[in-house]
Amino acid sequence: MQATVIYDGDCGICDASARWIRRRFADVRVVSHYEYGLSTIDAVWLVTDAGKKEGSVAIAALLQMSSTRRWRFVGWFMRLPLIRNIARMVYWCIAKNRARISRWCGLKSCAIPSATETK
Repeated sequence: MQATVIYDGDCGICDASARWIRRRFADVRVVSHYEYGLSTIDAVWLVTDAGKKEGSVAIAALLQMSSTRRWRFVGWFMRLPLIRNIARMVYWCIAKNRARISRWCGLKSCAIPSATETK
């Protein structure tokens, strides 16, 4: 089975990340959560024969699949115990604020409501 990355198709950061992955990982299928048949997704997924990984763990595993030594090293580094915990926190902070960050970066804003919109 080909490795597949599933990302939030409503998120500007996720769209930009998907384009980055497509340019660097020709053997990896990259699809939005809509294309994969999901109505929502909370974190990026990496689906392989070995199963599904999510969030920063998925990113680390994807980077370790790179043909470039630099990205494989970054993926390995992200899996170190202390770094893995930091990567999870950073991923969570970015994911929680992705609509705001997307707007700041001039990317399409996520369709998810911000905290002020839900009150």
